[in-house]
Amino acid sequence: MMINTAKIMSNRKEFERVAIEKAGLLPTGEYSSCEWHGKFELFQILATDEVVCPKCYLENKNKRFEVEETTGSLQYQDKEKKRYMKRYSIYGGKSFIDKGFKGFDAKTKQELETKDQVMALSKDIAGGKVMNVILTGPAGTGKSHISYAMAFNINEMSAEHHKQLSCLFVDFTTLLELITASYSNTATDKKTAEYYLNLLKMPDVLVIDDLGTDTARVDANKQASDHTYKTLFKVLNAREGTKTTIITTNLTYTQLKATYDERITSRLSMNLRIVDFSMIQDKRPGFSL
Repeated sequence: MMINTAKIMSNRKEFERVAIEKAGLLPTGEYSSCEWHGKFELFQILATDEVVCPKCYLENKNKRFEVEETTGSLQYQDKEKKRYMKRYSIYGGKSFIDKGFKGFDAKTKQELETKDQVMALSKDIAGGKVMNVILTGPAGTGKSHISYAMAFNINEMSAEHHKQLSCLFVDFTTLLELITASYSNTATDKKTAEYYLNLLKMPDVLVIDDLGTDTARVDANKQASDHTYKTLFKVLNAREGTKTTIITTNLTYTQLKATYDERITSRLSMNLRIVDFSMIQDKRPGFSL
């Protein structure tokens, strides 16, 4: 097959001519030597009267376009990350939504110190630090409220402190119910177990609320079911060392280690912060959680 070189060159010159014309460049009739493109006719930018090598001008313009396109793409990604929490979170109850840190009624010294501690951790995470956080203590002490406030504030603050982080809040019991329903095809939304696992693996900051609740009802030292264990392990294994996981539980840390085997607790132990709510007063009588 013969290649028509003259035709290709003619088409290329025509393409360059149109590109130059569209770019608002006017030929000067003068020639100069360009460091990158050799001898070439100089053109004048109509908008500024600046005289340039047209090829250099077009290449730089394309680079600026690529930067703008990349910036636009990153801005879109940031918007999607910020929407992640609102769009995909899985709740057991929603009474704590929109209450934030200000809505946590801290009256005693211990409550104020606990509130300050979680706010400081939130700021560190928003600033780019990766860690595991366990909020442990009795039911009704505001752990769900505080953990949601952490995720919400990290979601809001991270772009200013470091970069936009995607956050997700998940009620663990509800999650297991959804995964179980997906196995038996009783789920109305037709979502698969793999969908839910990927949902939890992806965000930069994940809150797993009420871990161990079903186990604690029977025996605080009872081993987690095989289904619970496999679900939790897959999520934590995918997130280990690269993403922040915040867990709330009614179990003590010792009970948590007895309930979930070493492969899970070892993944939680990396950069671990434990916040103890055992001295917090029950918030339920005057504050719905």
